[in-house]
Amino acid sequence: MKPVFILIIIFSSFYLRAATFYVSSSTGNNNNNGLSAQFPFNSLDKLNTISFLPGDSILFKSGDYFQGMFWIKGSGSFQQPIIVDSYAGTVKPIINGNGYQAAILIYNNEHISINNLEISNDGSHIDSSGNIKILNGFGGASNFWGSGKNVRFGVKVVADLSSLENFQLNNLYIHDIYPSPTDSLNNYKGYGIKFESLSDTSNSLYNTFSNIEITNNNITKTGHYGIWIKSLGLNGIDSIKNNKIEIRNCNFEYTGGSGFVPNKSSNVLVENCVFNHTGSDIDSRMWKRGSGMWPFDCKNVVAQNNKFMNAHGPQDSYGAHIDFGNENVVFQYNFSYNNEGGFVEILGDNINCGYRYNISVNDGYRVDPNNNQWDKKGKIFWVGNFCGNNQTRCPSTGTFIYNNTIFVNDTLNPEIYFWPNIGDVHVYNNLIYVGSNGNKIPTLIRNTLNTLDISHNIFYDSSRINLDNDLLNNALFLNPQMMNSSILGVDNPMAYKVQTNSPAIGSGRLINGSTDTTNYLNNNGGKDYFGNSVSNFDPPSIGAFNEELMNSINFFEDNSLTHFPSPTIDKVYLFFKNYNGLVETDIYDIKGQYIGHCDGEIISLINLKKGIYILKVKLEKEIKELRVLKL
Repeated sequence: MKPVFILIIIFSSFYLRAATFYVSSSTGNNNNNGLSAQFPFNSLDKLNTISFLPGDSILFKSGDYFQGMFWIKGSGSFQQPIIVDSYAGTVKPIINGNGYQAAILIYNNEHISINNLEISNDGSHIDSSGNIKILNGFGGASNFWGSGKNVRFGVKVVADLSSLENFQLNNLYIHDIYPSPTDSLNNYKGYGIKFESLSDTSNSLYNTFSNIEITNNNITKTGHYGIWIKSLGLNGIDSIKNNKIEIRNCNFEYTGGSGFVPNKSSNVLVENCVFNHTGSDIDSRMWKRGSGMWPFDCKNVVAQNNKFMNAHGPQDSYGAHIDFGNENVVFQYNFSYNNEGGFVEILGDNINCGYRYNISVNDGYRVDPNNNQWDKKGKIFWVGNFCGNNQTRCPSTGTFIYNNTIFVNDTLNPEIYFWPNIGDVHVYNNLIYVGSNGNKIPTLIRNTLNTLDISHNIFYDSSRINLDNDLLNNALFLNPQMMNSSILGVDNPMAYKVQTNSPAIGSGRLINGSTDTTNYLNNNGGKDYFGNSVSNFDPPSIGAFNEELMNSINFFEDNSLTHFPSPTIDKVYLFFKNYNGLVETDIYDIKGQYIGHCDGEIISLINLKKGIYILKVKLEKEIKELRVLKL
C-alpha cells in the first residue's frame, strides 16, 4: 500500500500547484493531459470540466478556432491571477460563442486576466430541438435578472454571491455579438463586455466589482453597448459602488448602442479611446442609437484624450453625455466630431459635473422634421433636469462648461438650450465659431429657478447666432483668428488653434483658488487641450487652446517670477525668488509692436488702453515674458 499512497500524494500535489494548460483545435486531443504544447487539449468542453487554481494559465493556439462557451471556473489571487492567453504565434485564436450566452463566462470568480483573443458570438441561440442554448451546469443562463436568457455577450462577468475584484481584459478583438434569431425578447441585445452584479439588501448582500482594467481592445458590431458595467439591487444606495475601473486605448466602432456605459461606479478613468459610429444602423439587429459613452449614478469619472465621432440616432446620441445622479464627472481634452445629437448634454441630479478643454466640430446635426419629442434637434450645449421616468425634476449643483472650442459649419444650426430649474450653471471661456452663412443658430436660456454664471465667451460670426441675453455677459464677438481657418470642419484638432494675434488670447476668466483637482470650478487643471500650461495667476485664453508666451527665452517654470495683479487697471508688480539684480522691462502690444520701457519692479500701464500686453522682463542673463490684461 505504501507505494500507492506515495503516488497519490505526488498526483495530488501536482494539480495543487500552478499549471499551464494548452488548447489547440488543430493539433489537440482531449485525451491528452494538456500540460504541454506537444500534448494540448482540443476543445472548450474539456476546459469546462476543470476548476482552475491561482497562477494557472490557459493558452489557446494562435490562429485556431473554437466554438461554444468557455466558462472559466476557479479564482486566482492578486499575486497569482488565472491567465488566459495565446501561444505559438501572433494571430489571435478565435472563440465563437456559437449562440451560447457568452463566448467567455466568469461566474462568481475573480482575479482573472484575459488577453490576445478574438471573440464573436453571432450563431443561433436556438439549438436543433428549438430550445435556448444553455451550457450544462450554468444555472445563471435562466436567472430572471441575468440580462435574460436570450441576451448574448462576448465576455460576461457575473457577481451574485459576493463582491469580485481584479480583472484584466487586454488586446481582445470582440465583434459580431448578436442574438440570432431576433425576437421581441432579445432584439438588439448583444453586448461586447458586461460586468453585472446582483445585490440583496434585505439580506445585507452588497455585491460590487473593483479593480477592472480593460485595455487595448477593439470592439465592433455589437447589437447594443460595447462595454456595460451594471449593478442591480442597489437603487437608492449612493455609498456603495463598483470601484477602480480603467478603460484605456480601446477602439469602439459600429456599436449598435453606446460604446461604454458605467453604472454605479466610482473612480473611473476612460483615456485614449476612440468611439466611432456608436448607435450604428449597419445591421438590423442593432439598437441604432447611442452616445459614445455616458456615466449614470457614478462618482469620480475622468474621460480624457478620447475621440468621440459620428454618433448616430434619436434621443441622446451625443459624442459623450452625462446622465443623471453623478458626482465629480469631467470630460476633458477630448475631440468630438460629427455627432448627431450634439456636443454637451448634462441631465439632472448631478454634482460638480461638466466639460472643459474639449474641441467640438460639427456636432448636433440632427433636425426635428416630425416634431417628435424624441427626435430632438441637435445641440451645442444642452443642460436639463431629467432624473428618471417620473414627474420629478432634479436640479444639479456645480455644472460647468468652460474653455471649449466649438466649430459649426454653414449647413448646421444646433441649439444652445438650458431648461428651467437646472441649478447653478457656469459657462465661460468657450470659443464658438460658426460659419457666416446658413440658418440662425437658436439659443434659449430659461433662467427660472436657475443660478447662471455665464461670461467671457466668444461668439463668431455672432450675426448668425440668435443670442439669448444671458449669453451676452462680457462676451466677445470678434473673429478669433483661427490658425487654419481655410480647413475648419476637418477632424484634425490642429486646425482649431488660434493665431498669436487672436483676441481670445489672455481674454478669458481666471479659474483658480483650489488645490483640489476635483474642484473643477476653482481648479483649472493646469493644461489645455494641447498640453500647454494654464496659469493660476494670469487670465487664460478663451477656447481649448491656451497660447504659450511668444518668443520666450528661458521661460520660467520654477515660479521664480510672479506678478500681481492680473488683470490690472493701472500697475503690475513683479516679485522675484532668488534674484536681487537690475530689472528692465520692455512693453509690447499683442501684435508685437513696441510700446515703451520701465525700470524696476513696478510696471505702469495707466496710460495704455485696455487690452493684452506682453512684458519682456530683462534680468542680468535672461529674458522672461509675461502676458497681462489691462482693463
